[in-house]
Amino acid sequence: MFDRAKLPMDEALQQLDHERDVKDPLQCLRDDMMTVLRIVVEDEKARRVFEIATLKTEFIDEVDAVRARRRESIALWQERMEAQLKQAQEKGMLRPGVGTLAAAQGGWILVDGLIRNWIFEPTLFDLRELGGTVIDTYLAGLRAA
Repeated sequence: MFDRAKLPMDEALQQLDHERDVKDPLQCLRDDMMTVLRIVVEDEKARRVFEIATLKTEFIDEVDAVRARRRESIALWQERMEAQLKQAQEKGMLRPGVGTLAAAQGGWILVDGLIRNWIFEPTLFDLRELGGTVIDTYLAGLRAA
């Protein structure tokens, strides 16, 4: 099943324009994060795969490929996020002292946590609305004054 299915993060990577204008890499990062949330809300199949792969799978030897695939997906996203943060840093858009690796990991954890909590109980909050507010708050904390 997992060989044929795509996680929302994999789906988002296919939809994102890799050649876009990066005048504001932090806005590009926001757009990427919001794309993942949008896919989780709109694509029932991707949402179901995420739910099974992250919340309903016991990681034993027989399904270790699922863990490996998720690990690869996370690594790709963190690399992408860190690259955008490095671009922002080079442009003087990040606060001094912001570590791009830690910021990328934090951004990933934020998105992953939003998705997990929303999947657990979708009626508690609107994923795109609250997600946008939380992501904006996070990025504002990284942005230079």
